[in-house]
Amino acid sequence: LMDLINEQNLEWTQLVQRQLNELHTLRRQHTKEQCDLLRDLLSDTHKTQSKEINDRHSREKKDLELSQVRQNIEDSKKLEADKSVRSKADLERRVRELKSNNTKKFLEERKRLGFKQQRELDNLTKSHDQQQTILGSEIDKVCIFKTY
Repeated sequence: LMDLINEQNLEWTQLVQRQLNELHTLRRQHTKEQCDLLRDLLSDTHKTQSKEINDRHSREKKDLELSQVRQNIEDSKKLEADKSVRSKADLERRVRELKSNNTKKFLEERKRLGFKQQRELDNLTKSHDQQQTILGSEIDKVCIFKTY
């Protein structure tokens, strides 16, 4: 009778131990899957943010170029309509000066916009790198904690 009790006790202990091991393995696997999902979500979010900022930059550049063309046309029309211009040579000289000034101004505006957009992209990239690092360290903490 004692042998039977000891045998059942041993089987019960092994069953409980096996169950605990399986539960621990399932929890570890679930945690790993959640960590992988978090990494994927963060990566997808970063890609979306990068695409949105690039699209916005394209729109801003297009809008700037369009407004510059409009301004150039308006300035040319104003010169054409100006009655104080005495001769055709004077008009041509003023048109050349206007175009030269506009070209310089427009190039500076485009350069400024380019620098601003590059700075935004650099800040976004830096922010993404920091977020990746923080997430990685937090995941490492969770995985180290879960293994004990």
